[in-house]
Amino acid sequence: MQRRGIRYWTVACVLVGFSWAGTDPLRAEEPVYKGRSLADWVGDLKTPSPQVRDKAVQAFHSLGPLAIPALQGLLKDADPGVRQAAIRALSVIIPVRKEVVLIVVEALHGNDPATQQAAAAVWTGLKGKVGRDVIQAFAEDLKHETTDVRQKAAEALAEIRSVEQDVLQALAGALKDEKEGVRQQAADAIGAIGPEAAGTVPALVQALKDPDTATRQKAARAVGQVGPKAKEAVPALALALKDADPGVRQEAAIALGKIGEGAKSTVPDLVLMLKDPEATVRGAAAGTLGMIVAQAKEAVRALVQLLNDSEPGVRVKVADALGRTGQAGPDVLAALVQALADKDEAVRVSAASAVGRLGPASQDAIAALEQALKDGDAGVRQEAAKAIGKIGMVAERSFPVLVQALKDPDANTREAAAKAMGMIALVGTVPKDVIQALIHLLNDADVEVKKSGIRALGEIGPKAADAIPVLREMLKDADPNVRRAAAVALSRIDPGGGGGEG
Repeated sequence: MQRRGIRYWTVACVLVGFSWAGTDPLRAEEPVYKGRSLADWVGDLKTPSPQVRDKAVQAFHSLGPLAIPALQGLLKDADPGVRQAAIRALSVIIPVRKEVVLIVVEALHGNDPATQQAAAAVWTGLKGKVGRDVIQAFAEDLKHETTDVRQKAAEALAEIRSVEQDVLQALAGALKDEKEGVRQQAADAIGAIGPEAAGTVPALVQALKDPDTATRQKAARAVGQVGPKAKEAVPALALALKDADPGVRQEAAIALGKIGEGAKSTVPDLVLMLKDPEATVRGAAAGTLGMIVAQAKEAVRALVQLLNDSEPGVRVKVADALGRTGQAGPDVLAALVQALADKDEAVRVSAASAVGRLGPASQDAIAALEQALKDGDAGVRQEAAKAIGKIGMVAERSFPVLVQALKDPDANTREAAAKAMGMIALVGTVPKDVIQALIHLLNDADVEVKKSGIRALGEIGPKAADAIPVLREMLKDADPNVRRAAAVALSRIDPGGGGGEG
C-alpha cells in the first residue's frame, strides 16, 4: 500500500509540473516546480521586482510544505518587501498547516511593521481555511508539557476563534494552568471568541480570584466581551470592583457596562466607584452608569457632580454617560452647558455630543451650542452643529449661525451644518436666505459637503424650488453619488418635474 501511494504521488507531481530534485544527495528533499528548484523560487522572492515576487508567491502553492523552513528563514531578511513576500507565500500553502498558523500569528503580534501588515492582510482569508485537525492539535497543545507551546496554542486559538465546545472547554481548563502567561492568554482567547464562549463564564468567574493581577484583569475583560450572556458573572464583577488593583476595578466596571441591563443591581456599587482614587476607574464607572442607569436618579446626580472631576478623561466619559441616560433635567443640562466651555477640547466635544443625544428635550442648551459653533476646535464645532440638528424644530432659531457654519474652513463642520439644516427642515420652516445658502454650498469643493447640501435641499421639499436649475446641472456631475443625491432631491422638490438621473 505504501509503495503504491508513493507512485501515485509521483504521477500527481509530474502532472502539475512538480517534482523532487534527486540528483544531489544534499538536496534530495528539495521540491522542484516548473523545472526550477526551491532555491530558485526563494531567490525570486528576494528580487526587487514586485511582478517577479508575485509570480514566485503563487509558485509556493505547488512547492508545498517542504518550503516552509526556507520561507520562515526569509522572515529575518533585511528587506521588508522580502519579509512580506514570505508571509504571503506561506499563506498559499494548502492545506493550512499548524506551523504556518504559528508563524503568521507570531507575525501578527510581533514588532515588525512589515510582517505584521502582511500577516493581517492574509490572515482574514487564511483562518477560514484552518482545518479541524489543526484546531484540535492546538487545543491538545494547551496541555503540553512545555509552557511556550501551551501559550502559543492559546494565542493561535485567540486568532482562529473556534466555537467548538471541546476547544472552549480546553481554554476554560487553561485558565487553571500553573503558568500565569498561559492563563492570561487563555482569557484573551475566550474574550476574542466573544458571546459564543458563554459556556466558559464559570471558569472566568473563578479566574477573577486569580493570584496574578494581569490574569484577573484579562478575565474581567473577557467576561465583558462575552456580553449579556455573562450575566451570571455580575456578583463576581461587583466584588472585583473592590479589587486592590485599579486595572481590575476598571475592567470589572467596563464589563458590567457590556453586560447591560443584567447588571443594574450593581448601580450602587458603581456610584461608589465614581469616588475611586484612580481616574481610569472613575471614568469606567461613569461610562457604565451611562449605559445601564436610565432611571437611576441617584446615579445621575453623582454623574453631574463628577463632571467637575480634575481629570479631563473622566469628564469626557461623564459627559458621554449623561447623554446616554436620556435624562435632560435642569441639573443635567446646566452641567453639560458648563462642560461646553471646558478648557479641554475633548470634554467640549463630548458635551456637545451628549446634548445632541438628549434630543429635543435639551432645547435650553441651544444658545450654548450656538456659541460652540464658534469654538476654536473644529471637532467641537462639528458636534455642536450635529447637536442642533438633533434638537429639531425648536432649533429653527439657529438657522443664522448654521448659515455661517456653511462657510467654516473645516469641511466636516460644513457638512454637519448642512445636515443639521436638513434635519430641522423635516419638522420646521426654512427661511429663504437659508435655502440660498444651501444652494451656494453646492459649489463646495468637498464632495461630502456638496452631497449634504443636496440632501438638505431635498428635505426642504417644494419650498426649495430655486435649487431646481442647479440640481439639474448636478445630474451631469462626474461623481455618481452626487448625481444620485441630486436625482433624489429633485424628486422631492419637484415631484412632477421628471428630473431623474439621466
